[in-house]
Amino acid sequence: MSDLTYDPDNPNATYETLMCWVFVDPLQRHDFWSFNKEPAFSGLNKLSCEVKMGIKRSKILCCGGYGFYELSSDLIVSALDYAIEVGTPIFFDPGPRGKSLATGTREEQDALDKFMRMSDVLLLTSKEAESLTSIKNPILAGQELLKKGVLTKWVIVKMGSRGSILITESTISCAPAFKVNVVDTVGCGDSFTAAIAFGYTRDLPLVHTLAIANAVGAATATGCGAGRNVATLEKVKEIMSESNLYEDGKFWDEYFDENVDAKDMTFLSNMIIVNGSKNRLNCVSLQKVVSEVLPKLEAYQRRLD
Repeated sequence: MSDLTYDPDNPNATYETLMCWVFVDPLQRHDFWSFNKEPAFSGLNKLSCEVKMGIKRSKILCCGGYGFYELSSDLIVSALDYAIEVGTPIFFDPGPRGKSLATGTREEQDALDKFMRMSDVLLLTSKEAESLTSIKNPILAGQELLKKGVLTKWVIVKMGSRGSILITESTISCAPAFKVNVVDTVGCGDSFTAAIAFGYTRDLPLVHTLAIANAVGAATATGCGAGRNVATLEKVKEIMSESNLYEDGKFWDEYFDENVDAKDMTFLSNMIIVNGSKNRLNCVSLQKVVSEVLPKLEAYQRRLD
């Protein structure tokens, strides 16, 4: 990082933002190494009128833990407060930064706590959920986060190559991942979040939203790098049409059998019944979901063309 400080009176000046190296092992596990001394734009201490208007007009405000590397905790929290004031839903993904925020400065801890309680949608990996709750079972961890939330409606736990789980006050929805030839998993999490936002803002059924998000994440994994190389709609449609799910009944049994309480539990499946909860579990056919989702995606594509 350079020693430059952001000058709001000189918007044409150039600055260095966070440099982050992403290390990926042969099993596609990630580690992150970043370089920074302080938030890159530490001199930016209030929301401009343009930013406020952008938040007000947005369908969602999506915030991530890495934002704390570039903006001050006070500024990020002010964006959260303004979104709440104007009724813009907030998505928060603490990411790997969540662990250091939880043990960081008092301002960082308070900011993390507020985002975890006041966001409409929380998105975490299973390891991040366990780190923040000390609960290993991702469903129980998600329910604990929901219980502590004030405005929280959805908690989504990303299970990597296994799939994803969406938890609400009265429901649990699970969707196994799609099998694809993985090239690079960088960008999969952000792509997944974008698809969750698509389902959230269009009031799609919960398991349908998870299916789309899993397909978008899988499509991104088939390319190399993020940015312009993330999922295309054609690739998402191809993956969903092939309907090749990574189903493992024993894996999901472990989580459903552990004192999980919910009025409605839904599982996306081609064929498997999760034995431990078959009396409570509503298994939804992937073919049914695909037949209902693809026309919506195609209609959306036509509007963009």
